[in-house]
Amino acid sequence: MTKMTIAVHGATGSQGEPVASRLAAAGHDVRPVTRAAGADLLDRASLEAAYAGAHAVVLQLPLIYDARALTMGDNAARAAEAAGVQHLLLNTGGPFGHEPTGVPYIDARHRAASADVPRVTMLQPTTYLENLSAPWSAPGIVDRGVLAYPRRAEFAGQWVATDDVALAVVRALEERIVGRFDLPGETLDGNQLAAALAAALERPVRYEEIAPREFGDRLRPHLGEHAAAGTAAVYELFAEQPPALSPPSAFPGWAPRDVQAWARSAFAVTASV
Repeated sequence: MTKMTIAVHGATGSQGEPVASRLAAAGHDVRPVTRAAGADLLDRASLEAAYAGAHAVVLQLPLIYDARALTMGDNAARAAEAAGVQHLLLNTGGPFGHEPTGVPYIDARHRAASADVPRVTMLQPTTYLENLSAPWSAPGIVDRGVLAYPRRAEFAGQWVATDDVALAVVRALEERIVGRFDLPGETLDGNQLAAALAAALERPVRYEEIAPREFGDRLRPHLGEHAAAGTAAVYELFAEQPPALSPPSAFPGWAPRDVQAWARSAFAVTASV
């Protein structure tokens, strides 16, 4: 294995931290790209400085839903080009279509992936399991046995762990895998998801549909007004008709853990904090 210097956006955040940890464990030099480190997605020059000398960049765009997202996507792409980055890996944070839609949150990811660098990889995970262990969900599950989520119980979702996505990131960079890849997790409807959590926690858990606005209220203290309102609006759009399920992944070796396996670990940690 060739040791690389890899710039990782949000290396201390919920998506970036598992990536940074896995890359470091594999022997690579991880360069955190955060505001605390002086890098800002709205400042192209700061990104060029953050990317300088890096072999690869791992990009997760934040939960920004307005036109700023487009600027961020453009800045990341142009900075990667200017810095001579060899591999740009974009974690989209969710499934996306193959063409821009006019929605800034989506189009920003297409703009970032347009970077003219030797290798571009676009990983498209489904819904993160860590939404369930996050502070807006975990207390209800652990303390009251209630999984509250803004989706009808009969609608199926695909749930994937951030650490499994991180493993795919490491493999894509080390093996120079390029292209677009769906990374779907286990497919469960609301009641099946609650049953999987109940089996892992060895206690009853029931599913409860909540309104997207209530979900936004729960997010607000942790993510802020903009991200909470934008996320709630997305769930409003999907209230009656959720997006299509992602197809089986063509990514080499993709074998995500199931919900029970994830929950046994995640909620053991949550309960000990």
